[in-house]
Amino acid sequence: MKNNEMAQIEQNRKNLSIKTMYFNRYLLVRYVSALFFFTNLYWFMALLMSDSRLYFIPLSLLVVLVISTSEQVKMYSKHANIAKKTKYCFRILLATNAVLLIPMFFTSAFTALFPFFLYQGKSILLISAILIAGMALSLWMLHRLNKIELNEDKHFKRMKHYEEAIN
Repeated sequence: MKNNEMAQIEQNRKNLSIKTMYFNRYLLVRYVSALFFFTNLYWFMALLMSDSRLYFIPLSLLVVLVISTSEQVKMYSKHANIAKKTKYCFRILLATNAVLLIPMFFTSAFTALFPFFLYQGKSILLISAILIAGMALSLWMLHRLNKIELNEDKHFKRMKHYEEAIN
């Protein structure tokens, strides 16, 4: 190979590394999105199998998560600090978990929302813990997205050091 070709290959490798590093800033966000997706998918299927009319709640959350995921996939080809749809997604998840926590204690909607559980103290505690964990994860991802938006995340600092080293 000629020197020009080798230099071009090396430059392409460096560009791909930087592109991948920018995309990997959102790696934890993608994993948490996947966790929420499959949790809501299982809840949706359980509600369908139990003939509950409240299946639209997890279904709408699944739609929001798919929209968020599509935004994250697009970020691979075009770098962006602001993940607007993903932030909305986690805000919606946070609000939904908070709203779903209310029927646990004040109404009898528990059996309509979670017909696969008996209405007893242990079940209420389990579902409440899951909802609170979902709220905590949503808050953590919103915090992480804000840090990425402001370029205050650890990955950004590593990328800048890497870019300085290769130039």
